Amino acid sequence: MKPRHCDDWYVPVHPAGGVGCTLQTGHLPDGRRVGIAFTTLTHLRTACGPHHEYLRMTEPALREALSQLKITQIQLDPLRVATAVPTAAAS
Repeated sequence: MKPRHCDDWYVPVHPAGGVGCTLQTGHLPDGRRVGIAFTTLTHLRTACGPHHEYLRMTEPALREALSQLKITQIQLDPLRVATAVPTAAAS
């Protein structure tokens, strides 16, 4: 598949134990999982907060990484990205 965008995107990530990171993904209102990416650092900072970590990735690289998670759709420049709320452990 030919990429639609030739510039690197800003992709939000979560730290993973100090040795790497994991891609931040989201859910659409219908429950489908999506990848998240931003065309500018300003858009990422507005949606995720001023100190959120990110990687610069091309569209093909992001699609390849998301394919490992069985995610095929990318939400580009969402207005807001919420952080997952941890669930309470069962007692």
